[in-house]
Amino acid sequence: MKYAIEKNGVLISSVSAWTPGLAKKCGLVGNNQVPQRLPFDLNDGAKLRAVLTVKASPNPYQFVIDDGGAVVGDEWVITQSLQDKAVEQIASQKRVEINNETARRIDEVVPLRKLERAIELIEIRNFRDLSNAEDNEVTVLKGIKHQIKAIRQQSNLLKSLLDKELANIDVFDDANWGKA
Repeated sequence: MKYAIEKNGVLISSVSAWTPGLAKKCGLVGNNQVPQRLPFDLNDGAKLRAVLTVKASPNPYQFVIDDGGAVVGDEWVITQSLQDKAVEQIASQKRVEINNETARRIDEVVPLRKLERAIELIEIRNFRDLSNAEDNEVTVLKGIKHQIKAIRQQSNLLKSLLDKELANIDVFDDANWGKA
């Protein structure tokens, strides 16, 4: 629980947990617990109040703003609101997400074992001709190479969009990745 000292509708202390420092400000030095009845009257019309925060749930492209609070009943109530980030911030964030999504999509296409096998086939080809089965594997791996190239091209295309356009795109939606 959080607490604050308020006087005439204005906070005169910062919001904090019950600490020895807050107890001292309240003239309650040595009290390990908050007074049982709140608001608790202090001197000069000041009151110790419980603080209630009405939380907002931002998406990754918003940030939270506290309104500073006001007395509501016996509590100091802080209400959070949401504000969209600047288009430039959103676009920058989405470019990072595109990089992560590109890596995820490539990992889906080429599991580690296929990469290891491709390296193995290159090493084999240095010492002998490949068998028909190995040649077929190379053909499959070349197809995968084209898929990776398509994913990278779509990634570059998405990242090259103007900030305003990119801010309005869901970078995780398959439709924005074309056939990649």
